Amino acid sequence: MRSIIVSEPGAAEVLKIVEREKPVVGKDELLVKVCAFGLNRADIAQRLGRYPAPQGVPADVPGLEYAGEVEAVGDSVSKFKKGDRVFGLVGGGSYQEYLLVHAETAMPIPKDISFAHAAAYPEAFVTAFDAMVLQGKLKPGMKVLISAVGSGVGLAAAQIAKLYRAQALGTSRTQDKLDRAKALIGEGFTALKCDKDASFSRQVKESFGDIDLFVELVGGKYVEEDIKCAAAKATIMLIGLLGGTLTELSLNLILMKRLKLIGTSMRSRTLEEKIALTKRFESELLPFIASQELQANLDCTMPFEQIVQAHKMMEADANFGKIVMVI
Repeated sequence: MRSIIVSEPGAAEVLKIVEREKPVVGKDELLVKVCAFGLNRADIAQRLGRYPAPQGVPADVPGLEYAGEVEAVGDSVSKFKKGDRVFGLVGGGSYQEYLLVHAETAMPIPKDISFAHAAAYPEAFVTAFDAMVLQGKLKPGMKVLISAVGSGVGLAAAQIAKLYRAQALGTSRTQDKLDRAKALIGEGFTALKCDKDASFSRQVKESFGDIDLFVELVGGKYVEEDIKCAAAKATIMLIGLLGGTLTELSLNLILMKRLKLIGTSMRSRTLEEKIALTKRFESELLPFIASQELQANLDCTMPFEQIVQAHKMMEADANFGKIVMVI
């Protein structure tokens, strides 16, 4: 089978297509013929040597999500059969033609959704659902601030906030991305174009007031700004670190406002945690994906062989939503 590997840490050109042996299915596993996989910024971090793969997945093959067809099932598997269409999250290794996944972490693809569109859902929507609903305790009427709302997770978070009858508030420095987000999400979404030379927290407070739940996808100095515009007992869910890994925080404000600052990552979780999360997501959100009330924003599809060009496009921030590779 063909696999895309990181030959050494570096620029997009270090991604190489090589031949590897097709894996053999275990008793609790599915062997999936991958038809499409989504790209994520974590893939860039892994390529640069900054985000090592967890144990149990190929160390040199990136990829956190997939959509494909079941090629073989393990002896203990009853949920799926050969030929079923499935999608889901993995700890790594989806940049290849065949993939082993634990059967309880896979989900059925709704009948009217293509492999390419299915591959655009898992990382964005599972991440947002876990952060907002399971950890952030999202409730109707909450003010939810979503940074980098034009990203895959940002667009998913805005739709989930709307689904739960919360107030979805999105920020970006790019007016075009805000306009496209508003067109996708529709009523119930408010956008703010941020002036990089002005106080972020002041702009948020003037436009939205105090915030109850933050979907923080940028990190860095914006965490301190979140604290300044947070309502009492607010929760800040730290998901991304595009803005940097270091910042100064006002511990006094955290204490006085009784805030929760929670870091979250999918990749480092145990198998048991991943299975439990998959079951909750399949039960609570998959029906809305099937009805297409929740829409993955697919920016473009590219063939497997154009992985270098796809990484360059993502690094240049030229995409709105998800880039999906098709095999």
